[in-house]
Amino acid sequence: MMTFLIGVYLFQNKRAIPIEQVFVGKIWGKPIEFLPDVKGVGAPTAINCGSCHTEIYEEWKLSTHANALRDIQFQSELAKSSSPKWLCLNCHIPIQNQRETIVTALRGGDFFQPIEIPNPNFNPEMMEEAITCATCHVRVDTITNESYVIGASGDTSPPHPIQINRKFLHNRCNDCHNETYTLNQSLVCSFQTGTELQSSNPNGTCVSCHLPEVQRSFVKPTLNRPIRTSHRHGFIGGGVPKTFSLYKDQIRLGYKPGLVLAELKWEKDTIVIRLKNQNAGHHVTTGDPERFYRLILNGYDPSGKIVYQEETKIGQDWEWTPKAKKIKDNRIPSNEEFVWKLNPTNPSGAISRLQFQTIHVRLKDQTSEYMIQSAKHVPEPYFENVKKIKELYPHSSIVIETVYDVKLGKRKDTSLVELFKRNAERRGE
Repeated sequence: MMTFLIGVYLFQNKRAIPIEQVFVGKIWGKPIEFLPDVKGVGAPTAINCGSCHTEIYEEWKLSTHANALRDIQFQSELAKSSSPKWLCLNCHIPIQNQRETIVTALRGGDFFQPIEIPNPNFNPEMMEEAITCATCHVRVDTITNESYVIGASGDTSPPHPIQINRKFLHNRCNDCHNETYTLNQSLVCSFQTGTELQSSNPNGTCVSCHLPEVQRSFVKPTLNRPIRTSHRHGFIGGGVPKTFSLYKDQIRLGYKPGLVLAELKWEKDTIVIRLKNQNAGHHVTTGDPERFYRLILNGYDPSGKIVYQEETKIGQDWEWTPKAKKIKDNRIPSNEEFVWKLNPTNPSGAISRLQFQTIHVRLKDQTSEYMIQSAKHVPEPYFENVKKIKELYPHSSIVIETVYDVKLGKRKDTSLVELFKRNAERRGE
């Protein structure tokens, strides 16, 4: 009997289990099926799309999506022995054309034992484009087996096949940005941005903020097409771009902080700082659970010396070992507030002014130092970049700054333009 049971166990652990049976109903369980060339376009690469959609292409090149594969932090995380690489890549290079191998099944249903075969249609140029145009805008017709472009507006006459499906495009974000899934006890994906949006604004979409409207032609001027309502394609997020060179484009492409400083006052013995999530339809921070806001308050005496300091945090706290679990969450839902009250001692008016900052932190110094130490596990061509992560990779951005004159009871806010000039020069957390 024991021999029989051992045989059954070994059989089950060697059997090829279809991915659909392991990740039931999960779009991110597999990449998008192979996309043949698009009539009138060629291979469904961003550079081919950009031959006509020039302005949109130039915006996309500056986006987080275009940098999703070469992202230094992602490459460091991907190199960990605990990382199911093929699965992580389903969101970062999400089309089968972009994959060197095709995962056909999982050995015994174990996501650490993918069964892979070479991909005869691998397109290395398309792989480097990461989350490329076709991720949202190209699919295969089930009847003709030909690729077509998904549009949102209609009333156009492009050289390629097109189907209008605005709802599909608006919902596409949720396939990666609204998933919480426990892979094992210490490996959890936790992204609930879509659910957060629906709880505050059931009719809202990600497009409203992250692809702001702009009046322009969809294509280059030489094609003489009319001006229409289009969307910026910079996919602006939390204001911490993937390279320092991208800071200069953040505001132009539509960035503004979700948080606003609704109030800063000092009355009697109490400083009150009130922050409101005024501009984000989801919680702030959102997405990666290790993102957070650092709030810093400094008090200066008349000579400019810091005589008072306080700091607090808005975000999540997780324990990752031995079992992943969220232990704290004080993030701010849409249209709600965070109030910070302090009671400093100010003998004889020692504090003449206050400086308050909100810093959006994506990567802690402690974490990046660990990444540098373990960079030997990262393959080329990303190895050298991980070793220089503090020099190359923005860890955080100042998104709010104000100076409060204690005697006058007035504040002066630093402009977002000035903050982003400084952010481009900052290094580390």
